[in-house]
Amino acid sequence: MDRAIGLLSRGLLALSAAACAGILGLVVLAVVMRYALGAPLRETEELSGLLLCTLAFLALPAAMAAHDNIRVTLLTERLPPLARRIAWVLAQGVAVAFCAVFALEAWNIAEFTLRLGLRSEQSRLPLGPFVLLLPASMALVGLIAAWQALRPPPAKGGG
Repeated sequence: MDRAIGLLSRGLLALSAAACAGILGLVVLAVVMRYALGAPLRETEELSGLLLCTLAFLALPAAMAAHDNIRVTLLTERLPPLARRIAWVLAQGVAVAFCAVFALEAWNIAEFTLRLGLRSEQSRLPLGPFVLLLPASMALVGLIAAWQALRPPPAKGGG
């Protein structure tokens, strides 16, 4: 299971990097079109914003899987092993609960967006694929957190 989570999260991280490269390409293209050719592209701002959201949500599972998310461990690192384990399981439970609520709310928004066939305001890009990413990503992060609750906590000082 650890191997599958690692492979999936690294694959999503590679897609996140591709979205980052896409943003860079769009910005360069927008600058060239505006200043060299005098023909600005109206699609670049909306698409860049959507790709930024994509970049962030595709990277979340990798951050959770690698224990690269932010943790405040000032107290928990000083606990005895059993209390540290309990704190770890409780913290992962909070993460799972947050991800479940977020995924459910994001699913409701995605379902509404898909049902109405909503598009971006200026360039009329379909929003469905972008909003579906939010509940899927958070559900995956929640599953990773649940799996990690069954595993030992990361070593002191990080992942």
